[in-house]
Amino acid sequence: FEFAGSAVHQLTTDERTTLTNMTAELGGFSGIVAPDEETVRFLKERRGVDFSLEPWMQSDAGATYADVIDIDCSHISPMLAAPGDPGNGIALRDLAQRPKVDIAYGGSCTAGKREDFDHYHEVLAWALARGLRVPSGVKLFLQFGTSEVRDYCVKRGYIDAFEQAGAILLQPSCGACANCGPGSSTDAGQVTISAINRNFSGRSGPGQVWLASPPTVVASALAGKIASFAELQEQYR
Repeated sequence: FEFAGSAVHQLTTDERTTLTNMTAELGGFSGIVAPDEETVRFLKERRGVDFSLEPWMQSDAGATYADVIDIDCSHISPMLAAPGDPGNGIALRDLAQRPKVDIAYGGSCTAGKREDFDHYHEVLAWALARGLRVPSGVKLFLQFGTSEVRDYCVKRGYIDAFEQAGAILLQPSCGACANCGPGSSTDAGQVTISAINRNFSGRSGPGQVWLASPPTVVASALAGKIASFAELQEQYR
């Protein structure tokens, strides 16, 4: 699968890796993103590689594809994946009954990146400014994807806000995504909202796992039930 277009063009390289990682759920073996100036920036700043785009790196003009899928991303609202399969997509606004949340988990290679922690901090800093923190009946786990991400959060001054809001910080390791350590459910009756990439039954413990974006995961932890950051902001205007 090749991903391109104005919406993909706005994504950072870290977010593009999440997109291509999910190619397996489309039945593909690999996913690529058409290179652009973001590709050049990432390689120079994060990898120290002097790099410039060349014509051969792009698909040929008029290349033949097996199929072309056009998605108008301006119409996409916050999404969830219902328990059992990442393909169980549903718009959050269409979820009439909002399940209560026992565990909220932000981590893994999918949601333990720098941008993800920018989102976690944005929501939690907003909450602290309004006297909100994670309620006692909910556990919010935030696991750094790498030591570099952890250092990034320290440098940006995020740690105090995370701890004040009641988040439990986990060091980089294989985590709840594969039922390894804190963040996994331990009882079939527990409900988790998670920013990992896949929620197959039993993968993160015996409980039910809903998939959501980093802002929705943290907003849900604060609300005690599945909710978007926009909904939380509306409630505490």
